[in-house]
Amino acid sequence: MSDADAILQFIRDELDDVPDDHIESDTLLFRSRLLDSMNLLSLIAFLEARFDIKIGATEVVFENLDTVNDILAFIERKKARGAC
Repeated sequence: MSDADAILQFIRDELDDVPDDHIESDTLLFRSRLLDSMNLLSLIAFLEARFDIKIGATEVVFENLDTVNDILAFIERKKARGAC
């Protein structure tokens, strides 16, 4: 399973009442209010465990976490600068 697929599956599992085909790599998760603050905490815990990274409070912004594509780019930036 690719990283994108793993993140998508996690999000789809969090959103039981949303059909799977409504969540894609470019779906706005927080700005469209599909995910809320409780989902955010679960997402951060998942990402930290899956990718062996730490996400600081200042990194919890739309630009890093609003879409799966944003999340993947954020993880790549963290790993590239060794800030895991």
